[in-house]
Amino acid sequence: MRIDLTPPPWATHLLSDLTDWQRAPLPVGEMAPFDIPDDAYFEYAYQDAEGTRRPDPDNDNPRLNPWWEFASNIAGPDYRPDPWVAARSSKPRGRVLRMEIPSNILNQTRRVLVYSPAGRAEDELPLILFQDGKAYYGWGRAPQVLDQLLEAGKCGPAHLVFVPPGERTQEYAFNPEYRQFLLEEMLPAVEARIRCDSRRTAWGASLGGLLSAQLAWERSDLFQKVVTQSAAFLFSPDMDKSNPFEGKESMLSRVLEEDPPPLAWHLDCGTLEWFLASNERLAGALAEKGAPVTLITRAAGHNWINWQNGLAQGLRFALGDGA
Repeated sequence: MRIDLTPPPWATHLLSDLTDWQRAPLPVGEMAPFDIPDDAYFEYAYQDAEGTRRPDPDNDNPRLNPWWEFASNIAGPDYRPDPWVAARSSKPRGRVLRMEIPSNILNQTRRVLVYSPAGRAEDELPLILFQDGKAYYGWGRAPQVLDQLLEAGKCGPAHLVFVPPGERTQEYAFNPEYRQFLLEEMLPAVEARIRCDSRRTAWGASLGGLLSAQLAWERSDLFQKVVTQSAAFLFSPDMDKSNPFEGKESMLSRVLEEDPPPLAWHLDCGTLEWFLASNERLAGALAEKGAPVTLITRAAGHNWINWQNGLAQGLRFALGDGA
């Protein structure tokens, strides 16, 4: 699909999935028509002289990015949402347990949502731990996707645990105290209220995907599976945070240097985003070490539409294909 954008008069730069939004904004004077795959979902915005990011005033499509309200979008003629994406009007059918967990490690109280399918709240079930819990619960509508899959017999049931971050970057990027909170305070508190059958999956997107991989790698006695979506595997603890695009891929180094724990991996990444190559390298290294790993790619960038479209596949990996 050929894209030929006309910048508004106030625009100085184009930001998009193809420019990685922050790494290389394209001066509008250098803009030219470009192509995206026919099945792509593509997001972009403009930057003005004050550095403010603004949507395209000529694009009437609803803005769908909950993190970036300025992101306009274009879908290719062959783009189709995943059939299991839940309708905005749908509601969870099961029990939603809202918990407040006091943390001595973080010196604050944190909120957690726990979803159990209808009629299964008291059952011993697998557990899926979602980072960016508010987004996965509200924007991704993960409980409703699970409800649909269960009704169709496409996967088994589970307790879904949604943990919203506080200071997201600080907590998710190589923070041992936050991982300690999740493992030593949050999980025990949740599992005192629901019954986990000892099967657990760590799940997250972007930095949350990197964190989920770290959790499972370090505590494979607790977790057996990992689902990551556009995980930030390019990053490392010693990276220059002003230029994270040149990270040293610390997760890849661990895989290359250590014996992989007994984990099964489901990696999911867009083909238009800057984390694709690092996800491909990690998947290759895991496979070389004999770890069961799948990498799913989709013609999209680093956004929630992409991750919504991968929810059902991730749930079926975590919970099986049903009876």
